[in-house]
Amino acid sequence: MEKVTQSQGVALADLLEKVLAGEVTIQSVIDAPENDNAALASCFHGLQHFLLDQTLRESDPAYRQMQEREMRLLIGCLWDGASTEAIRRISFLGSTE
Repeated sequence: MEKVTQSQGVALADLLEKVLAGEVTIQSVIDAPENDNAALASCFHGLQHFLLDQTLRESDPAYRQMQEREMRLLIGCLWDGASTEAIRRISFLGSTE
């Protein structure tokens, strides 16, 4: 099972914390060449949902809370060095369990 390297995971987790704090945009994180690595690739699909759902998050507090919860879950997985498979399961569309 492939894992994200600790340095890649921590760097991306730090940036995603800044996204939640409103300090950087998710688009800038996705577009930054230095983030073109396994960490970003493993969660790219979910981050695309987060990017595209900005208007929905602004109009629906419950949806915003769900997506922010998913982002925090992703950040935790990146900090913990989770497998790319586990990271890919974070969908930003709500729990699949």
